[in-house]
Amino acid sequence: MSGDRLRLFLAVDIPEETRRLLAAALERYGGEIPEARWVKAENLHITLKFIGGYEEEKLERLSNEIRKTAALSAPFRAALGGCGGFPSPRKARVLWVGMRGGQEEAAGLAGKLDARLEKVGVKREDRPFKGHLTVARLRRPADCSSLLGMMEGELEPLAEMPFEVREITFYRSILGPGGPTYVPLEKIALGEGEDGKG
Repeated sequence: MSGDRLRLFLAVDIPEETRRLLAAALERYGGEIPEARWVKAENLHITLKFIGGYEEEKLERLSNEIRKTAALSAPFRAALGGCGGFPSPRKARVLWVGMRGGQEEAAGLAGKLDARLEKVGVKREDRPFKGHLTVARLRRPADCSSLLGMMEGELEPLAEMPFEVREITFYRSILGPGGPTYVPLEKIALGEGEDGKG
């Protein structure tokens, strides 16, 4: 139907082994904060660019720009590690697991996507990129410092589990009463137009 807007984003998926370790930690600490909504293990990802509502009939043009950007961006090695909260651990509304490796490369790719997609009507980010996995959202701010400290210890093995990022996933997010469902629209390889100059 003409004029339909899809809720879209671009992300780096994480390996299954990494997902399993995170899922075990989230299950252990999931009851520690009343009213927190914990992200389902299958939904964990590193967001590169939140596109938001976008008209379905313009999807192919958007997808072409993403492919062009990805083709000129080299694959890179990433690793997760460290925990925190936005806006701060003591007044957290969002809990996250950070990136210990690949942050610079992910930020570069996110910046290229930001600049390129502005040409097809996607709003630029107004905050600097910080690579992370969102693990929980809180209805009201809470002091999560001690919980984050425990989680960080539990997730220490992530530092020894680096992974190659060779593609990005173009997702549609469908909101529902049980939380969002993320539907992959396309897997887009990095570096297919690389000439070795980065």
